[in-house]
Amino acid sequence: MFQKIIYKNSPILIQNLLISTRAIIRLRLRDNTESKCFLKRIENNEYNKNTLDSYVESELNSVLINAVENTTFYEEYDASDLESFPRLTKESIKADPSGLRSKNKPKVIVNGSTSGTTGSPLMIPQSLESVVKEFAFVKRLLEWAGYKKGDKRAWLRGDLIVPLEQKTGALWRYSFFEKMLMLSTFHLSTETMQQYIDKMVSYKVDIIQAYPSSIVLLAKFLKENNDYYPSRLKSIITSSEQLTKDDRALIEERFKCKVFDWYGLFERVAAISNCEHGRYHLLTDYSYVELEHVSDEVYEIVGTNFNNKYYPLIRYKTGDQVVLSDEKECPCGRVYPIVKEIKGRQVQHVYNTNKDKVFALDQCVKEAKGIIGSQFEQFKYGEITIHLIINDEFNEKQKTIIEKAVKSRLGLEMLVVFNFVKELKKTKSGKSIQAICHIKGTQ
Repeated sequence: MFQKIIYKNSPILIQNLLISTRAIIRLRLRDNTESKCFLKRIENNEYNKNTLDSYVESELNSVLINAVENTTFYEEYDASDLESFPRLTKESIKADPSGLRSKNKPKVIVNGSTSGTTGSPLMIPQSLESVVKEFAFVKRLLEWAGYKKGDKRAWLRGDLIVPLEQKTGALWRYSFFEKMLMLSTFHLSTETMQQYIDKMVSYKVDIIQAYPSSIVLLAKFLKENNDYYPSRLKSIITSSEQLTKDDRALIEERFKCKVFDWYGLFERVAAISNCEHGRYHLLTDYSYVELEHVSDEVYEIVGTNFNNKYYPLIRYKTGDQVVLSDEKECPCGRVYPIVKEIKGRQVQHVYNTNKDKVFALDQCVKEAKGIIGSQFEQFKYGEITIHLIINDEFNEKQKTIIEKAVKSRLGLEMLVVFNFVKELKKTKSGKSIQAICHIKGTQ
């Protein structure tokens, strides 16, 4: 929405109304009777292991039966034996994407894609039921973080809500029905950080939802100025990027509240969430997770989604890894397994024309056709090289779409260089990463 002409050319009041209208429509679709009932159901799982185990068994059986009976991809497998199903990868999905679609087509289908951190986003269709259930898990996370109806929130998560070329004035907008202050991460710099803090304080924010990289910048700013967030917060919720122990400690010190971190994937095959005691819990009622041993205490997450029967993903290899905790019980009393560390989700950055870090560049190629793989590489400020693996659908129009999107993220003055390749650069472990930054002192 934020890139549409009608939004960009509207006065601030109309932009606020457009944001608020979008929010109320989305809330009515997601926050309904079905969602409330499902939330109560999963809340019953938190403290009773027998209830949780019974729920997991029921959901897994339902998923496997649905997959065998209603998809061509899984029709030859034994629904009573999970081990008979093969491991699923991005490559195997792309080889037969339609085979995973259920014959029971829902009335409403929500299309979306994965983050594409390895250079190649994966298109995943969802049923409305899946969206509703996902919202219930988000609401449960908010409850864990202390959220109550009527609380005010700040949103600092990468939406281009203010035109990139705007340098002064209000760098935020409001979603009235959500009581949400939306702040532009693209304008977060040393010149604007105090404005952002002051605005959150004056709006009387209770909870901040942010990318780790965004809230860390504000925490470092406070520390450099020997200062602390000057008002009371209930909590800060982070997601979409890896949160290090040092960054968590800094945020909690300078904002004087707990951080609740969330790990999830658009494939909806695994979720891990912090509780109020800082432990990471593997949410076994969100999906069925198998932990494949990699080395020492490290395990890869292999997940089976529970909540998107229109596009069932069974034994999907995420590529993300965790270290299990020795703790068998958490002081919070919840019966989910405890994870010591999440080793995946390291999202690389590059620099925009203001020399600020920018993450999640996969969005820049999402609207272009003919992209098999993409990778961003930066050798100096003000210039970015995009390595692309393409097919016959790619043309000059797609190139223009990408360049425009990159400049909207990194700055209108950014020089964009295209490099068409047969394969993307890889790390020592053989993984293709989204971005490579060579600028001294950034690693």
